[in-house]
Amino acid sequence: MSNPYITALIESLEKKISVLDEIITKNKEQAELLRSDPFSFEDFDKNTEEKGVLIFRLEKLDDGFESLYARVKEELDANREQYASEIKHMQDLIREITNKSTSIQAEEARNKAALEAVFKSERDRIKTGRSGVKALQSYNQAMNYKQ
Repeated sequence: MSNPYITALIESLEKKISVLDEIITKNKEQAELLRSDPFSFEDFDKNTEEKGVLIFRLEKLDDGFESLYARVKEELDANREQYASEIKHMQDLIREITNKSTSIQAEEARNKAALEAVFKSERDRIKTGRSGVKALQSYNQAMNYKQ
């Protein structure tokens, strides 16, 4: 007979995996947006907001899991043999969560570097535009001075 709290813990971990999968998808979308030409700040911002909602859901799941685990911890420790299969299943889920989290962190680092490159490119483009405007103004001033 399974404890409903333990079932809820397992469901919480499975929901967390689902949210992590959605974050992985958003990270891949961000990587595509960062490679697109022209770069769309609007699309990137929208993706970032959607990912923020997912991160908020993930934090809520973490909080719920921790408070539920606090209620069940003594029961699990006292009856390890009785709940051996559930404990193993939770350990497997936690391992999967850890792997996905590591993957997300690596993708985040790559996306951050790509975003910095986009910002540098935009700054350079704006600087070049300003230089062109200054050169045009100088030319116009010189031409007006000669007249």
